[in-house]
Amino acid sequence: MRDPYSILGVNKNADQQEIKSAWRMTAKALHPDQNPDDPQAASRFTEAGRAYDLLKDPDKRRLFDQARARAGAGRGGKEKTFMEQRAERARAEAEARAAAEAHAAAEARARAEARANAAAAAQAARSEPPAADKDNAAEDVVAKIFGTHKANEPRTEPRSGAPFPPPPQSEPKVAKHAEEPAPAAERHGERPNETGHEPRPSPAIELITYVIKRLTGSVPPPEKAPDLCVDIPVSIEDILGRVNPSTTLPDGKLLGITMPDDARDGTQIRLEGHGHRLPSVKRGDVVATLRIKPHRWYRHYGYDLLTYVDIDIENAVLGCEAKVDTPDGEMKVTIPPWTGSNYKATIAGRGLPKGHGMRGNLIAEVRVLLWDRPDQKIIDLMRSLREGLYL
Repeated sequence: MRDPYSILGVNKNADQQEIKSAWRMTAKALHPDQNPDDPQAASRFTEAGRAYDLLKDPDKRRLFDQARARAGAGRGGKEKTFMEQRAERARAEAEARAAAEAHAAAEARARAEARANAAAAAQAARSEPPAADKDNAAEDVVAKIFGTHKANEPRTEPRSGAPFPPPPQSEPKVAKHAEEPAPAAERHGERPNETGHEPRPSPAIELITYVIKRLTGSVPPPEKAPDLCVDIPVSIEDILGRVNPSTTLPDGKLLGITMPDDARDGTQIRLEGHGHRLPSVKRGDVVATLRIKPHRWYRHYGYDLLTYVDIDIENAVLGCEAKVDTPDGEMKVTIPPWTGSNYKATIAGRGLPKGHGMRGNLIAEVRVLLWDRPDQKIIDLMRSLREGLYL
């Protein structure tokens, strides 16, 4: 992708409001609907969207600026070669993609947890049977509050003795055989179809019903308060060096977390007695999930680390020994002759700790790059191979 600043037409030090305004103007100008005769409009609109996604996120923008600064600094202020610039751009794009994937995964987990908690609460409220032998059942109280009543049940008089208004003459829409057991769909908590069955009450009424049941003693109190789920960002160096992270609880207390021997991305650590509080019940736990932050050189896959090793075309054809930066220092790997891009060289025992003194692997993916300047001999050779000419 090209420079996102130049795509949106903003300066390098532009704030978020300027970037947002520039994105709106660019999107309006490049939208395919505004350019029906331009076949490249969709690709330019997509490119502008990617540029805005990178610059609107402070973390991804910072990683991109750092990568570009490293690429511009070069060696002692000198301009880097074409291969080095291409490698830097590839690493910057990989870091940005990793940050975007981590952010999207965190949002998806949060939405999934919210849906699961809401579904569990609604199911718990629906599964509570009404107290038939109580005068002030939860459903009756809600019916009195909202002025509703169950089908096929006469309206009762209030305690003051004043009767309710008589029901309307039209018969309510109920099932024809009220004495028969409910269909399987109703027994499993599913919404009945519109065939005459009574519709399910709204979520607000269900929530109030649960609260009233709780106050009247129909629902037993919980034994423990809910757990507090948090994501803990850690770096690859933290995991390798066994640096214990910490997090701040809602009450302002700083809680230290002990890093396990086999920690990796997604590892969950339960800390008992530090979660949410509720009166008269046991305090909940803290469930901390480790999330590895995007790294400058490495990506993670389970306990394995992935990186790149760049070679030129002559070493790809003839084979060579290439240097690879590992967490434990520089090492050499053997590249066999006639190696193409995406070839993976494995260095055993240089990944993340797996516990019991074992570690994952470091996987170096080969990328074949061209020289800095065109070579006429190679150009003639490639042309003869393509066109069938022999010199």
